[in-house]
Amino acid sequence: MTPEAIRGVAASVLAAAFVSAQAVDIEWDGISYLRVPVKLGSDTRLVMPEPFDDAWEHDDEISTTLLDARTLIVRPRTAKIEQRLTLRGRSSGLLYLARVSTALPYTPVVIVHSSNLKNGAPGESSDGLSITALLRAMMLGTIPPGFRVERSTRVLLDQPPYRVVAEHLWQSFRQAGVIARVTSAFPQRTVPIVPANIQIQIPQLGSLRAMAADEYELGPEQLSSRVYIVYGR
Repeated sequence: MTPEAIRGVAASVLAAAFVSAQAVDIEWDGISYLRVPVKLGSDTRLVMPEPFDDAWEHDDEISTTLLDARTLIVRPRTAKIEQRLTLRGRSSGLLYLARVSTALPYTPVVIVHSSNLKNGAPGESSDGLSITALLRAMMLGTIPPGFRVERSTRVLLDQPPYRVVAEHLWQSFRQAGVIARVTSAFPQRTVPIVPANIQIQIPQLGSLRAMAADEYELGPEQLSSRVYIVYGR
């Protein structure tokens, strides 16, 4: 092998190692949002565990290219991005909910794994509706069969920095979903919405399974956000 060829192989190995070192592996549990970091002027490769179809909240903010059946290249068009991405698995029919954000620590490659993919839908309830599917239905305002919806004004949490007030209760025999409004106790400060810090337990609805939000940061320009909470028995 010539010196030039050796240098070329070495460069390829180093480049592969560099990408690998900056890749993030996510084991999808069927409940949590997939976190997809993006940065203006850079690409993010999102590698899913199966072929998929994608739907964006704001198409004008994002440029995307399908590299192959399982890999999406994402490029933001503006410096600040915070939006939802929904992906539907073509093989499983599962709905993957992702948060695409410039506020997340940037990595160029996000690889999603799902060890339970072949064993049925992760997070699927006994009445056939997955947790992510219920979250998505509440976000779209589409009531699934077997659910009844009631209005509510119950205060679920009033502890700084959050105040959470219920707006609607969705309930079936096995599952329940709450659509609520979260506001900040400190409107002049930036307050991140961290689901792990908002543990609202309602025993009569079952165990807390998942939470999502329209916006993940409150501040002077974003005083409140709608949140979606799923409970199951």
